[in-house]
Amino acid sequence: MDDNRLIYLLVQKKSGEITLEEQLELSELLKNDYTALLLSEGVDEVFESSLSYGKSITNNTVNDALDLLHKKMEETGREPVHFGTNKYRRLKQWSMAASVLLIMSAAAFYLMTRTQPHSQSSNIITTQKGSKTNLVLPDGTKVWVNADTKLMYDKEFGNNAREVTLTGEAYFDVVKDKTRPFVIHTSAVQVKVLGTTLNVRSYPTEKTTETTLIKGSVEVTLNTSPDKKVILKPNEKVVIENTGAALPGQPADTISVRKQRSPMVINPVHFDKKDREVYETMWVKNKLAFDETPFDKMIAELERWYNVQIIVKNKALSTSTYTVTFENKSLDEVLEGLQFSAHFQYQAKDGIVTIW
Repeated sequence: MDDNRLIYLLVQKKSGEITLEEQLELSELLKNDYTALLLSEGVDEVFESSLSYGKSITNNTVNDALDLLHKKMEETGREPVHFGTNKYRRLKQWSMAASVLLIMSAAAFYLMTRTQPHSQSSNIITTQKGSKTNLVLPDGTKVWVNADTKLMYDKEFGNNAREVTLTGEAYFDVVKDKTRPFVIHTSAVQVKVLGTTLNVRSYPTEKTTETTLIKGSVEVTLNTSPDKKVILKPNEKVVIENTGAALPGQPADTISVRKQRSPMVINPVHFDKKDREVYETMWVKNKLAFDETPFDKMIAELERWYNVQIIVKNKALSTSTYTVTFENKSLDEVLEGLQFSAHFQYQAKDGIVTIW
């Protein structure tokens, strides 16, 4: 195993910048090397506990990381075959792993911030696949952040302006302030609001950017054509279709709008028949909802929701759309539910799901 390559791939994964090819390579490494798998598990535990992006590295954090890794090893009740039975050798291996983790923590923070403008004066909120969060901005605006998302706002936010930059999906309950409009920047559009509840979805690997208005009023402007603006009414959604999705790490100007059709399409939102909730915002209540959703888009959502990689070998599945809602269901329960209408088989192992 190439240690440097493994470290790079784990950094890419934790920063949310890993490509599909890199994910496949990492999965292969973890499958064939038990030491690498334990290191990956240790990374997850450290990032979820005492270490966080941007935290200074001290002797205490080194000891904390080492303690966590030792605890992880004891909890598994397994003895890595590469370590042998010598206690000193095990300690040395885990000490090295702890050092690697700390290097990765700093590297992931650098990798995450270096692609963002003005990162030195900005606050950045990130979520990994399989996780969500919520926060209150300095002006009192409430934000729910979906999985695999980055939200950035200036440290001077609220003093003279209220602007945020979004990559991913977030639900906003904006505090009204006529003197300082709230502006959401994405790679495709700029959304300007005064006091509004809305959902914005702008994942770099998807073909569309969507703004769904629940109440209030918003103005949506196309980045590539500032003269093209639309005003949304409550329960309307504007969809921006692009020629292709920008891959992680690519600049926003790699996205261009289709010229052969209207760049902005306004549709009414759809409500779940049972609970009369808007499909686009049900994720805020931890409901996994699909509304006439193509199979490939649904699979991408499952990957974000459950932090897995899904490989679909049956291409015929992409011809159908699905309308279904899951609440508090495991991945197995969701896949078993989809089998009734999609008619497929699947196998899940080591974070990879294969569907055929």
